[in-house]
Amino acid sequence: ADRPEGGGTKPATKADDNNWSYLPAIIQFAAFAWFELVYPAPDDPYRLAWVVGLYWLINFVAMLLVGYDRWTQTGECFSVFFRIISKLGIVSRQGAALFLNWPAAKLRDVAPLPMTGVVFLLTALASVSFDGLMRTFWWLDKIGVNPLEFPGRSAVIVPNTFGLAGAIILLAVAFLACVWIGEKLSGEPVGVRPAAGLLVWSIAPIALAYHFAHYLTSQLVNGQYALVALSDPFSRGWNLFGTAHLHVEAGIVMGSRAAWVLWNLQAGAIVLGHVLAVIVAHALANRLHENPKAAMRSQIPLTILMIGYTVLGLWLLSTPTGA
Repeated sequence: ADRPEGGGTKPATKADDNNWSYLPAIIQFAAFAWFELVYPAPDDPYRLAWVVGLYWLINFVAMLLVGYDRWTQTGECFSVFFRIISKLGIVSRQGAALFLNWPAAKLRDVAPLPMTGVVFLLTALASVSFDGLMRTFWWLDKIGVNPLEFPGRSAVIVPNTFGLAGAIILLAVAFLACVWIGEKLSGEPVGVRPAAGLLVWSIAPIALAYHFAHYLTSQLVNGQYALVALSDPFSRGWNLFGTAHLHVEAGIVMGSRAAWVLWNLQAGAIVLGHVLAVIVAHALANRLHENPKAAMRSQIPLTILMIGYTVLGLWLLSTPTGA
């Protein structure tokens, strides 16, 4: 459990000893990201049905073998991701009562993640960043593709596969290096594993912000199609919720005014996500170091990394794309 048992207990600072516990979630999320971003036809109904069926079968069998609670805590990638993101929620529950709290306030009590948990969260962030990067003129030029004459996804499977893997590895190395340097600067290092396991929770606001910004336009349009399908899920002519004949407005994301509104929403989400991440990282650093000055020094490299990632996110929003 992430939250310590009993009131007034000091939050946990020791990482889970089962360092491989999140490995199934990493494999599943990486496979999902590859299928969505690199596979030539991820929206083909026949192939998509096979992939969804295989995903369901694997997780169903895994739940039978290891138990529902254990598998959804560390094995099934979407349950793991949303459990992490839920720590940013503004509603808390104590018994039957609900309370409002500040965003990310629930992170004050979280236990450090094992290294596989660290890699999982960084994979979730790196994959959505690469989704934006692989469509830019810069990336297409690097892999020898004319962005105005895109040859199709099947022609760029190999470079995009390596690009996705490289993005995950690069972010993981950068994060762990910043944690290591920060601990050295603190003057009272606690080790990379416990520090990374705790500080990686500060990546959660950034991951949420990037997913919101990157998929905002798709959600606005495809969400309307989802409402249509919701009323007639099996194409039987039903109208269960009165939305089967909803006219989909794709123009909601077109035009200069829509572009202005969308870009500011996306940019605002990225900036706010990084600001919240810096605040969370500082609060978590104070759990690692009793000396406030040591905690502040330990955050210098991570702060620089977050500033750089903010610049990258804003550049991805504003740079031309060709695929």
